[in-house]
Amino acid sequence: MDTEKVKQLIEDKDRLLSQFQMHVLELQEGYSVVHMKVTEEHLNAAGSCHGGVIFSLADVAFALACNSHGTLAVALDMSISFLRSVHAGNEITARCSERYRGKSTGSYTIEVTDVSQNLIALLKATAFRKDTPLSHIS
Repeated sequence: MDTEKVKQLIEDKDRLLSQFQMHVLELQEGYSVVHMKVTEEHLNAAGSCHGGVIFSLADVAFALACNSHGTLAVALDMSISFLRSVHAGNEITARCSERYRGKSTGSYTIEVTDVSQNLIALLKATAFRKDTPLSHIS
């Protein structure tokens, strides 16, 4: 399965993309870029972007990158460090890069930045690759 088909499958099936108005800007094998604008609906009680929203953006980028090879991959673990706050009106981008790809696992780093390339969050993630081709997902 080529990366365009993987992108289309995830855009069609992952409802979080439309709920948070995320846009997949790039997908290559082992690499993805996902973008969104922070709105009032994404704010926490303190008035800044909810950490769960930032994590979700990174998680979508991770899902795209680790599934980009056409084999179903799921998260084994993810850790996040929040470095800066983000407010309504700001735009944020998650870039996920594959650092290691084994037969059944993969290691990834995800950087979330704002439009000025300030680092908002940094994540490390591990994926488990199943023996299921993405083309068998309905």
